[in-house]
Amino acid sequence: MTGTGNVRGRTVGAGVFGALLFLPVFFLSSRIAAAGPGARYALPWALFAAGIGAAIVYTGRVSFFRRIFFSVSALAFLVHFKLGMLYKVFNVTCSKDAPFCHIAMAPYFTGYLYQQYLAFMSGGWKLWGPLTLGAAWLFVTLAIGRGWCSWACFYGGIDDGLRALPRRALLKPGAWAARFRDLPAALLVFLLLASFAYMLPVYCLWLCPFKLTGEFLDAERSTRALQYGLMGLALAALTLGPLLTKKRVFCSYLCPFAAWQAFWGRINPFRVTPAEACSGCGACARVCPMSAIKSGPGGRAEVLAYCNLCGECVEACPAGGLRYTLFGLELPGGGALAGFLTAQNFYVYSALTLGAVFSSLWAPAALKDVIGALAR
Repeated sequence: MTGTGNVRGRTVGAGVFGALLFLPVFFLSSRIAAAGPGARYALPWALFAAGIGAAIVYTGRVSFFRRIFFSVSALAFLVHFKLGMLYKVFNVTCSKDAPFCHIAMAPYFTGYLYQQYLAFMSGGWKLWGPLTLGAAWLFVTLAIGRGWCSWACFYGGIDDGLRALPRRALLKPGAWAARFRDLPAALLVFLLLASFAYMLPVYCLWLCPFKLTGEFLDAERSTRALQYGLMGLALAALTLGPLLTKKRVFCSYLCPFAAWQAFWGRINPFRVTPAEACSGCGACARVCPMSAIKSGPGGRAEVLAYCNLCGECVEACPAGGLRYTLFGLELPGGGALAGFLTAQNFYVYSALTLGAVFSSLWAPAALKDVIGALAR
């Protein structure tokens, strides 16, 4: 009877969680999609997100189902904004205006602020619109912090989805990999200074893998060749890196936004925290896709600031020595809702809701693209 009661409780909890997630996702996504493919295409996307949330609550497996959601979102991004544009795979109209790139925001932040200052001094009030992006970013940081990189970023979805394909790593990063873990922070500082000096989005010009189409490239042949080389390196890190190492190479070592969010994400209350049950076996460090866990005092796991709360380590720990916490607490609560009102569920709800709403900028449109292609 106890087992039956537990199954019934998990089923009810998962259903309630999915319903509570569906309502805001569908409400907001349908309004975003109304300006593009149509509000009706938001319904399947909202149902998909709600189903992912319900599966996480029912099984307790955050990382497994998160990766499904994350990979589908990234695939939809490629279908709508890239495949239709580059190769005309779909004989339908595809948008040419990709959403504002959060990765470009971090290294160009000084230039961005300077442009807003000029707009204010010149009275060009219409140029102040992009300031709302700063408010949106602050909201994201307060809501899920570093979790943005494992639930919403379309680059991260590509990186994370590819790393799940090989059964084992062909190349295993050794201790040397940890020595380069602060490379994104150094890259961020360099790009901030360079972008401010030239008043240009230097990251977009030189490193963005998606700029291989020719956009933003220099007209001078030798400079253009160097840009192609650096972009090719970034593209290899994004695609071949995870296939060879089962690690998120681009996100770990070449993404300035990862460093940006690792710094500002400290104000977010959600954490993955080692518990007393941690035996120091190192299983969490081996599976961490971001190389964000190391051996701390006494051999116990130490979670670094680059952790993006993907949950891989939580599932891999044989002793249950890692937990999602909120302000350092697991929030077990009491009474009938003890197993429902947990820090993990609060985090999943915040991250999945925000990730699904952000992805509605392209996911419903990608669905329309696919249906239109199949109907022709």
